[in-house]
Amino acid sequence: MTAPREPMDAVMAFLEPAFRRVDPLAGDAAIAGEVAAHVTGNSRLTPAEQVDIYRRQYWLRHLDALADDYPGVAHLVGEEAFDVFLRAYLVAYPPRHKSLRDLGCDIVTFGDGYAFADDVQAAAREMLAYEHAFIDLFDGAEPPPLDPQKLTSIPEDAWERARVVIHPLLVHRRVRFPVHRLRLAAKDSDAAPRTEPPALAPANLVLYRDDNLIRFEELDGTAFALLDALARGEALGPACEQVAATLDAAAAEQLGAQVGPWFQQWTARRWIVDVVV
Repeated sequence: MTAPREPMDAVMAFLEPAFRRVDPLAGDAAIAGEVAAHVTGNSRLTPAEQVDIYRRQYWLRHLDALADDYPGVAHLVGEEAFDVFLRAYLVAYPPRHKSLRDLGCDIVTFGDGYAFADDVQAAAREMLAYEHAFIDLFDGAEPPPLDPQKLTSIPEDAWERARVVIHPLLVHRRVRFPVHRLRLAAKDSDAAPRTEPPALAPANLVLYRDDNLIRFEELDGTAFALLDALARGEALGPACEQVAATLDAAAAEQLGAQVGPWFQQWTARRWIVDVVV
């Protein structure tokens, strides 16, 4: 495609921004002339038409990769508006990494300032952040499992000051919209297109990896508050005291009996990876 005497790095310095152009090169006389200085063309295609083939492939490849990562956003805003959003993102944030895995590394920042339709804007931004969390969770490094013998060796009076180490990939967040359920609906091939704005349905979500699958769990407010305090590095005793201070007397009284079963559940799901006294 290129003239053999042209240094390849100079050719690529020209072609890379040309591939990122939104409009065809063949329709722009000025750019078509520049292309001819770097690309020879052939008997069937002009230099600009030849480069346009690669430009179209650039857009198809990157748009498809992003669409695979954010099906919930597409479901909320509609396929056409979603395509416009992705194209605007790629113009504002051209790929900075060789791997398509990191193609959306700036998409949450971009989405926070993007004007989605008014009736879905808040939900779309929340969905974007929710789905983006799947990327690191899916292939992030797994820490060593919690050693059961370590738990049995901790003296009872030491638990008050013990620091419970939460899995570094665990995602816990409060959401206003049921993004977890909307995403499941989006991935259902039989689901009907969305016709109404999403309704508010606040939830306390935990996203975690289990046997190479990403799962979610909804926690009640008290359990979520404790998990959040532990994830911030609070020792178990102070964390329980902080949570109890937000409850009425009856609920605070019950907290002590609830912590043990929660701890067992979270350990079984590998949300807890260590306990440090």
